[in-house]
Amino acid sequence: MYQLSLIFGNASYATATTLATFFMGIAIGGWYWGNKSVKIKKPLFTYGLIEIGIAISGLLLLPAIEIYKGNYNLLYSVTGGNPYWIILLKFLFSTFLLIIPTILMGGTFPLLSKYVGKQRKNLEKRGTVLYTLNTVGAAIGAFLTGFYLIEKFGMQVTYILAITLSFSVGVLAMILCDKFKNKESGLPIKLDAGPKNKVEESDNTVYKNHLSTPQFIILALSSGFLALSLELLLFRMFAQVLQNSVYSFSAILVVFLISLGFGGIIANRLAQTNYGSKEILFLFLLFSSLTIGISPIIFNIYTDGLEYIAPYASWPVYLVEVFKLSISIVVLPATLLGTIFPFLLKAAPLKFREPGKFVGRLILFNSLGSFLGPLLAGFIFLQLFGLWVSIKLIAILYAVLALYISLSLDISKKVKWSFLTVIIIGGIFFIKDPAIVQLRPQEKLLEYWNSNNGVVSITKSENNLQMRLDNFYILGDSESLLVEQMQAHIPLFVHPSPKKVLFLGMGTGITAGASLDHTVSKVVVVELIGNIVTAAKKYFSSWTNGLFTDDRVDILKDDARNYVLGTNESFDVIIGDLFTPWHAGTGSLYTVENFQQIKKTLNPGGLFAQWLPMYQLTPEDFNTIAATFSSVFPQVTVWRADFNSTRPSIALIGQDLNAKLAQQSLKENISKIFKNNRVEKNDAYQHMVGLFYIGNLKVLKNNLDNYILNTDDKRVVEFKAPKFSQQANALQGKYLVGEELEKLTEMITSELPPKSDPYLSELPPDEKKYIKVGMLYSRYIEHFSKGKENEAKLVEQQIKKIAPNFLK
Repeated sequence: MYQLSLIFGNASYATATTLATFFMGIAIGGWYWGNKSVKIKKPLFTYGLIEIGIAISGLLLLPAIEIYKGNYNLLYSVTGGNPYWIILLKFLFSTFLLIIPTILMGGTFPLLSKYVGKQRKNLEKRGTVLYTLNTVGAAIGAFLTGFYLIEKFGMQVTYILAITLSFSVGVLAMILCDKFKNKESGLPIKLDAGPKNKVEESDNTVYKNHLSTPQFIILALSSGFLALSLELLLFRMFAQVLQNSVYSFSAILVVFLISLGFGGIIANRLAQTNYGSKEILFLFLLFSSLTIGISPIIFNIYTDGLEYIAPYASWPVYLVEVFKLSISIVVLPATLLGTIFPFLLKAAPLKFREPGKFVGRLILFNSLGSFLGPLLAGFIFLQLFGLWVSIKLIAILYAVLALYISLSLDISKKVKWSFLTVIIIGGIFFIKDPAIVQLRPQEKLLEYWNSNNGVVSITKSENNLQMRLDNFYILGDSESLLVEQMQAHIPLFVHPSPKKVLFLGMGTGITAGASLDHTVSKVVVVELIGNIVTAAKKYFSSWTNGLFTDDRVDILKDDARNYVLGTNESFDVIIGDLFTPWHAGTGSLYTVENFQQIKKTLNPGGLFAQWLPMYQLTPEDFNTIAATFSSVFPQVTVWRADFNSTRPSIALIGQDLNAKLAQQSLKENISKIFKNNRVEKNDAYQHMVGLFYIGNLKVLKNNLDNYILNTDDKRVVEFKAPKFSQQANALQGKYLVGEELEKLTEMITSELPPKSDPYLSELPPDEKKYIKVGMLYSRYIEHFSKGKENEAKLVEQQIKKIAPNFLK
């Protein structure tokens, strides 16, 4: 998944195609190897061969991905960029990559089941232990990979380690098979269930302690469908109050898997009792329904109405709080769910006597359900019903399954338990849903949209309209109108003649709309989340300068990186949005490989502007991104979008080595904009760009050489930024705002003053002085905003000496 996200993109449909292929392969493998296991005399030896096969076929993934990346633009052009054909293409490619290893994976559990349980009685006890150990191993793997291995060693080494482990397990299994070859077959153990065991069960015969064939199939299918659906919905629920980094979701996954392992232990104990299997399954299904149904209420209470979790805690304390939240919400329902699948080894119809074959059937139906779950939950339930109702729906479906099982019990239990189930279904249905967005005082929720990619909301407070993603991630607002416009104007002022412009990320659309004031011939806007486009068009159209109606504009719902990889178009200016560095998956937008692909997409003399939210970056984050950016672009200059002291934004603009800022084209570009906006030209507007220029990044080269570059293999930003961010929140570090940003800009300017900066060599001295004015004005705003009037007056005097009319 981690590898394929780089080429499939982070769009939900791309993830779904990978998951679909994965579970499809597991389903086929379970069915095929389950049937084949009947004739296999050495299941442990065959299991070893399969593990080796998984390792070899998995190894082929790496060169195949490189071939795909190298030819993706050709395939993109053949399909004409049609999203439906692209989805089909990705599905076929993921099938090609994953079908062999996943079919082999699907055979591992049936073969080991045959080895540990030659007869049904063995399997009921040992198979549940096998499931428990496997699930605990999965939790350990998820923990080590998410919290240590990838960060420490990179993707490639971690992947090779996984392949090596798989290969080693295969070799070990073959050695053990040879060592214990005289013990492997064991003695056949007869079923000990009384005289009825001699009677072959028909599909219409129902025994007290065993399911019928239809019941078995429905429960196997449903357990996969509902568990994977719930997992996806839980991730979406936690996204409303967490940092949403790779660590947050790794923590949730680990707790989920450990809980499933606990369920396996319970199933093992119950398998050794004489309690009725249907009664046990009924109770677990019903209690699963109840715990899932009330989970939103517990979540709302625990988070105090969707408050951000531990916003000012240190990094270790924050992780502890994430695990505590996960445990409080996930453990009970996931443990109950984890009991159902392995307990089916005991509750299966008696006619399923051959362990490997019937385990293969169990995996077949369970994997088919796992294949359908994320698709329906992510693309239908969330879209139609929203998050809270979708969770309720999963809870009610578990209750419906309990009701289905209760109908095959004796009459007294059937009536009482059916009545109890109906009561619980009604109670879940009428539970009041928590709010989807936490509102601040005097704030009103206008509308929100649910999807697999997150919750997009529009809120209003006084005269400000704000767009958010997942409750706390602000995508833009009407109060930031000028700042968002400047994020388009600055790069387009700098380019001599921008005709074709590409925006990676849209947000409110204000930035992209500002480009239409320039003499552009084509504007392409790529936005990952379709609901952002819907929300922007409905609520921000009046500020977007005709973005949604202008014939020059194409708005594409696609992953930014994926679009750049596939397009055959080239652009004069490419502008990257303010991507939150600690957000899971965002680190891939700051890698060497992505910057290189963007550079290839530029026309000769073109430029790329990557805007950075300095209020979310620590010095370490900035230096890593700057070092990575400057390793690709030989000429990098630094610009500001505003003079905001608390939420400043700056851009790294990459160009060719000998690029220079041309005075004449600057004047023409600026005059066109202010003419279009009917703003009277005066001294301040004439020198506008000088005010926003900070300096040349080459002065930091020696300092940046000490930083590890952010690459697809080692995503330093994705794994380091969450830690640095949380430390800054806890006042154990600092964001690049206020005095910290001023220190950075002063260092850049003092090391290479404007008069010596080769990038500014064509500007007259009178223009260069406004670079100093811009620095002073930033300091002036900083003092003024903090109420430091004396300091502000001193800076004001300095500004007047350089540009007497500026502050007017």
